[in-house]
Amino acid sequence: MADNIACYIRLSLADGEVGTFKDESNSIKNQRDLLHKYIDTHAEFDGWNVLEFVDDGYTGTNDDRPEFQRLLELTRQGQIQCIIVKDLSRFARNYIITGDYLEQIFPVLGVRFIAVTDHYDSANSTTVEDNMSMVLKSVLNAYYSKDLSRKIQASVHQRMRQGTYLPPPPFGYLVNEDRTNYVIDPPAAATIQRIFALALEGKTRMEIANALNAEGLVTPAVYNRNNSRTKKGSLPLVSDHPCWEPNQLSRFLREQTYVGDRVMRRVVPTAPGSKRMRPAKPEEMIIHKDVHPAIISREDFEKVQLLFPRQVHKQRSNKPQSVYLLKGVARCGTCKRALGHTADGTKFFCRYSKLEASPCSPHQYPMEAVEKVVFDSIQPMIRLALEVTKPKKKGADNTGQLLARCRKEIQDVQYQLKRTRQLKLDAYEAYASERLSLKDYQDKKNLLTEQAKELERRLAVLGEQESAMNNGIIPHDVQAVADAAHTYQHVHSLTREMVEAFVESVYLYDETHYEIVWKYKDAWAQLTGQTEKGAQNNE
Repeated sequence: MADNIACYIRLSLADGEVGTFKDESNSIKNQRDLLHKYIDTHAEFDGWNVLEFVDDGYTGTNDDRPEFQRLLELTRQGQIQCIIVKDLSRFARNYIITGDYLEQIFPVLGVRFIAVTDHYDSANSTTVEDNMSMVLKSVLNAYYSKDLSRKIQASVHQRMRQGTYLPPPPFGYLVNEDRTNYVIDPPAAATIQRIFALALEGKTRMEIANALNAEGLVTPAVYNRNNSRTKKGSLPLVSDHPCWEPNQLSRFLREQTYVGDRVMRRVVPTAPGSKRMRPAKPEEMIIHKDVHPAIISREDFEKVQLLFPRQVHKQRSNKPQSVYLLKGVARCGTCKRALGHTADGTKFFCRYSKLEASPCSPHQYPMEAVEKVVFDSIQPMIRLALEVTKPKKKGADNTGQLLARCRKEIQDVQYQLKRTRQLKLDAYEAYASERLSLKDYQDKKNLLTEQAKELERRLAVLGEQESAMNNGIIPHDVQAVADAAHTYQHVHSLTREMVEAFVESVYLYDETHYEIVWKYKDAWAQLTGQTEKGAQNNE
C-alpha cells in the first residue's frame, strides 16, 4: 500500500485580515500551491497518497484545532508517514508544542516532518545546529504571535477611545451603510420599547415574557433568522419552539446602548496577558454618550434599573454539593434544554414549562426511574462492544466483522449522498418551473447542502476507518468505546463517570418516552451496523 503524505494548512484570523491588511502569502491557496509544487518536484514522493488538512481561522498558539487533531489522530494510528507545512509557524506558534512533536513524538512514530520555506526536513536535519535553528524559530514564532495579539488589542482599544470602533449592534439596531454608526431597526426597536413599557408598569420578568409570547412577538434569534441576519458560525436555535424567557430579558433591560450610548470594553482579562476574561467594572468600560439615536429615554432607562437591580452573587457555601448523575444530560424532549430538579433533588422538570406559551410538559420525572432506564440501556451496548472487539485467536482477523459493517455503511452513505444531490437538483428544477418559490427553494437547498456536508464528513471518516482496518487496526473511536466497556462491565449501578463515558443526552418527552443519544455515535453505528443517531427507549 502507498504511503501517505499529509499537507497541513492553517490560516488564522490575524493572518487572513487585520483591518485593511491582508497577508496573501499565507492564504490557503498559496500554501496549497506551494506544498503541492514541493511534492511534485520531489521524485521520492511519486506514488504517495496526498492528504490535505485545513484549519481556516484558527490560532497556532494552541493545538485546539479540528483538522490538526484529526491529523495527529491518523498519525498515531500509523496512517501518516510524512507531514509537510509551508513553514513552522503554520504547524504551531507555541515552542513547547512544536518541540514536543518535532523532538519526541514524530521521531518515535517514525514520521518525517518538512517545513518548506524554513528549509527543514527531519530526514536530513540531524545536526545540533539544525535542531537549535528550529528551536529558535519556534521561540520567535511564539513571541511574534503574542506581540501581534498585543498590537491588535492596543489598536482596538485606541479606536474604542477615539470612538471609531463599532461593536456588533444589539437587537433593535442595525449598522448604517458606511459602517460608522447604528441606526434604528423599527420592528425590533418596537419590541424593545414594549419590553421597557411592561417593566415600567411593574411587571415581573415572568409576566413580561408571558405578555410578549401572548402578543406573538418573536424572539431576537427567530427575528434575525427570518430576516437573514444570522451571523456566520452562529449556533442553531436551541429549541424548536423558541419563546421569550425571564432570564433572557435581563440583558435587554440593562442594555445602555438603547439610550444612545456606545458601550465598549465590556470584558477585561482576569490578569495581564491572560486569555481568561471577566465582566468589566463600570470604571473600566469605554462609553461614548449620545452618539446614535435612542430607542429608550434615559429617564425611563434609569427607572427600570431601580426596578431590576443587579443581583449580588452570594459566596459559595462550603457545604458539599449534591451530585446528580444526569445533570446537564437530561433534557426536555420539546425545547431541548437541560432539565432542572425539584428542591428535594428527586425529580426532573422543565423550567420553561412554567411559561404560559410554553409547549413543554409540566410533568416531573423521577430521577431514580430515569437513571435506571439509562443504566439498563447501557448494558447491551457494553456487551456488544466487548463481543465485537474481543481479541480473537492468534493469527485470526480481529477486524473482519467491523470491516464488513464499515463497507456496508459506506455503500449506504454513498446512496444517501447520491439521493441528497438528486433532491437538490429536483428542487432547482421545481424552482425553475415556478413550482417552488425562491424562499422555499433556498430553504430546501440550504437544508440539503447541510445534509450533504454531514454525509461527506461521515464518508471521509468511514474511508479512514476502512483504511485502518485493512491494516488490522481497530478505529480509534471504536477502541474508545471498547475501553469504556471494559472499564464499566462489572459496575452494578449508574455512576457519573459511566454517564460521561457513554451518554451525550437523554431527552424526556413523557413518563414513557425517553430518547438516549450516545457518545461516539459513529462507533455505535459501526458496531451495530446501523446509522441512526440515537436509541429510543419506551419503558
